[in-house]
Amino acid sequence: MFDMVVELTSGGPGSTTELASINLKREAFEKWRTGYSSAFAIILFVTVFGAANIYVKALNKMKQR
Repeated sequence: MFDMVVELTSGGPGSTTELASINLKREAFEKWRTGYSSAFAIILFVTVFGAANIYVKALNKMKQR
């Protein structure tokens, strides 16, 4: 997914098509906002974990039918 977005748009115009992971890397290593990027990483993890959990539960319900 990363290379497709970078090749097609380079994150632009501005940063409107920038991925969350790229934003996280930029905040942590280019701007040295480590506290912000740590909090953002935890929120991103919880969001992805929650969405994956809902998806797996939905798949299991569909399997049972």
